[in-house]
Amino acid sequence: MRIALIATSVAAAVAIPMAVAAAGPQMTSSEFLSAVQCVAYESAASPNADLGVAKLRLNAEASKQPAPVAAAAQREARAVSAAVEAGDAIGAAGCGASRIADEGRAGRAV
Repeated sequence: MRIALIATSVAAAVAIPMAVAAAGPQMTSSEFLSAVQCVAYESAASPNADLGVAKLRLNAEASKQPAPVAAAAQREARAVSAAVEAGDAIGAAGCGASRIADEGRAGRAV
């Protein structure tokens, strides 16, 4: 009986912090906005690029970010798409800092 109580306590002590960490944002707001911008640039520059995993991760992260940050990211992605449709030249300056975009391009999960 004691062993079961100890094992349950240890499992709870380990699982609760992990669950709390999984529920919260994994990136700062600036990291998130940078990653969205970079994936949008990459998608616009290479429409056939396989960015599904990166986009999926960004969508999951968007639900954890504050609403104004998620809205700003959505506006930025739309602005990049609109610029490409208008024929404007785009550049992905500073996108090397985006781990999600880099991992998505490499075809690996982050």
